[in-house]
Amino acid sequence: MKAPDMKTYLGSALLAALFLSMPAAALAGQDMVADHGAVWQTKKIGAATQGFIQIHNTGISGDVLTGWSCPVADTTTLVDAGGKPLQSLDIPAGQRVTLAPDGPHLVLQGTHFAIAMGSVLPCAFSFQNAGNIAVYLSSIPAPAGG
Repeated sequence: MKAPDMKTYLGSALLAALFLSMPAAALAGQDMVADHGAVWQTKKIGAATQGFIQIHNTGISGDVLTGWSCPVADTTTLVDAGGKPLQSLDIPAGQRVTLAPDGPHLVLQGTHFAIAMGSVLPCAFSFQNAGNIAVYLSSIPAPAGG
């Protein structure tokens, strides 16, 4: 079997970059767009971290986020600002909902590796109407003391 040449590697890298730069809804063909995702860096394998992202409902009817998963962690939980687990999250029609440190956000526990600068973590969201979409969280520095 012949090894791939530099042109093949370059083409694959460009395709991957294009894929990662597209909003999730463009890939899924749905009314839900998830972008500007971030996750706090960690220093240790198994450390807990938090994930944030904006979800835009470009449709004419509301939807509900009913599931979330980040396979780089043993568990992914959606919590409110106080840390209480949520079972779902309403995404009103024509609105944007932001998962942020001072509001609902993801908690990733039991990470399978340290989340280093430059890491891009794949995750998945499930919506009641829009179905499943892939989302990506880019690593950012954790706040001081965090």
